[in-house]
Amino acid sequence: MMFLETRLALGVTTNYSLSLLTFALALGGSSNAHMALNELIERAEIIDGVPTWTSPDDDRLSSSWQPSSTSIEIASYVMLSAEILDRVADGLSLMKWLSQQRNHNGGFGSTQDTIMALQALSTYTILAWYMKWYDVDLTIRVSMDASSTVASFHIDRDNYQILQSRQIEPEDRMKLQVTAQGKGIALFQLNVFYNIRNRKPSRRRRDEHEAFLLHVELFDPDIDSAHLFICTSLSGDLGLNATGMVIMEVGLMSGFIMVPDSIQVDEVIKRVETQPGKIILYLDSVTMEQMCIEIPLTLEYKVAKVQEANVVVYDYYEPRRRTVRVYESDWRHDMSLSTFW
Repeated sequence: MMFLETRLALGVTTNYSLSLLTFALALGGSSNAHMALNELIERAEIIDGVPTWTSPDDDRLSSSWQPSSTSIEIASYVMLSAEILDRVADGLSLMKWLSQQRNHNGGFGSTQDTIMALQALSTYTILAWYMKWYDVDLTIRVSMDASSTVASFHIDRDNYQILQSRQIEPEDRMKLQVTAQGKGIALFQLNVFYNIRNRKPSRRRRDEHEAFLLHVELFDPDIDSAHLFICTSLSGDLGLNATGMVIMEVGLMSGFIMVPDSIQVDEVIKRVETQPGKIILYLDSVTMEQMCIEIPLTLEYKVAKVQEANVVVYDYYEPRRRTVRVYESDWRHDMSLSTFW
């Protein structure tokens, strides 16, 4: 504990490190935990009444409506620290904000930030029982107009912890109104699923926010086999010498599978998974030094008009730190089924 208190006195540069330090001091019962939390809150940027924190590489991440995984984790550590230090009021606005950052499956960007965010939200949910927030009698209605209710939910102390959901049949144009009547606290989430017709093939080119250099080349002179060559390294613009675990998802052209046991695990490739139409490689780390992988493929099904496929490389702990490349076979794209006979 003395080491952590000394580090706090010397100064902590990044918000993420300070949030971890604050949580550790709070767990250890240090008298300096309040000072650390105060400093963290002072560093926050207040947006719509909610404190938010950024990290140095946020500007280098790919665009997304979700905050970075680092921002999610910092908010979670602040909530947990505030609860331990009996400063629940400092975490209430973050509880609402954190709930709004979830994806449609209820998680967040990565495994790590999802674990911490759910722990923080669960802690405040348990706290709600002690503060009698569970004394709820609430009706939520979703309507298209004053006389047309398309979904209705009633929440009371008997079903307070039960997930309720409804599927609303889509129309060409929908204007939904959500109203709540009664007392209590509840979370309402609306998920919209839709498809977009891709009329033109998308060609992904390198942009200034890409975290990895990625080169993909397909060699397929034979009709029944192909070889995929992939090389990647860390972009020099990122300001890092190495990453933590990195995921490489290799999409396969229709009809192809990887030759069994053709990729062996080693010091870099820690795990290989195969899924329909995809290979997933778990890399221990990616550095500034280029590493290359050769993937032999074999034709399993005869497919004509073969479409392009993607190769995605991303940081396991910060999925927005990613690069995507597209590859295709021109002659397979133009071929017909008669080619196989």
